[in-house]
Amino acid sequence: MEKAKPRHWGVIAVLLATAVGPSQAAAPDPDDWQFAIAPYLWFPNVSGALRFSGSSSTGGGILDVGTGPDSYLQNLQFLFMLQAEASKGNWTVFADAIYLDFSQQQTNLKSVSGGNGASVFVPRDLATDAGSGMSGALFQLAAGYKAIRAPGGTVEPFGGLRYLNLSAHASWTLSATFTDQGATLARQGSVSRTANIVDGIIGVRGRINLGSNGRWYVPYYADVGTGTSEYTMQASAGVAYAARWGDIQLSYRYLTYEMSGSELVQRLTLKGPVLSAVFRF
Repeated sequence: MEKAKPRHWGVIAVLLATAVGPSQAAAPDPDDWQFAIAPYLWFPNVSGALRFSGSSSTGGGILDVGTGPDSYLQNLQFLFMLQAEASKGNWTVFADAIYLDFSQQQTNLKSVSGGNGASVFVPRDLATDAGSGMSGALFQLAAGYKAIRAPGGTVEPFGGLRYLNLSAHASWTLSATFTDQGATLARQGSVSRTANIVDGIIGVRGRINLGSNGRWYVPYYADVGTGTSEYTMQASAGVAYAARWGDIQLSYRYLTYEMSGSELVQRLTLKGPVLSAVFRF
């Protein structure tokens, strides 16, 4: 598997809402507008199950593919991450934007459907080479209200939308053309597909202060949602330090999608550590 060259790596991050981190402990005036921007890096393992519509190389049948788990740092082409928030009083509007482009993931050809629609298992030893790649953008926008603001921390329920645009492709080489129970898979072939997934989400985020001065704290975040997907879920937690210029946060983030039917994404999971620097003004 060829690794992505360093010159292909790019990192930009500007916060439209800190989905990973809460507000600063000592705000000058909670009734004034306050803003935060933060570059961050997320290093997840990526795994999933994808479903591609029929093509000539699949004999018109639907192809199911398993990907990962892979670290996208092995084949990352480009990444773009930005977060930010604006708050006034107890109300906050925040967002999160991500673009990822990675290729040549660890891939298994799982099954191909025949003319009767029944799925036929593809023997793993038949594939001499198989690969897949994905690129996509995720954008999340939400509004929250600080229901609890206490010396020990904050609790902020919120609601909003999460949008995922995903383009995926898969290619393979077999030792021989596969034919079984009316299902056909060409000796060599490729498929591609794009999906747009929009879900409403609700959740809670906030902080737990460690000590009386609030310099060290635990940022936490959790949401669930549904819409295009059967369900989506995201959670993160970690440790952070509030300096004079802003906050440094180290968290672990988990994001998953579950879908069914003929959708491209049957399952998609990203999980791994996040490092961010939050600048407040």
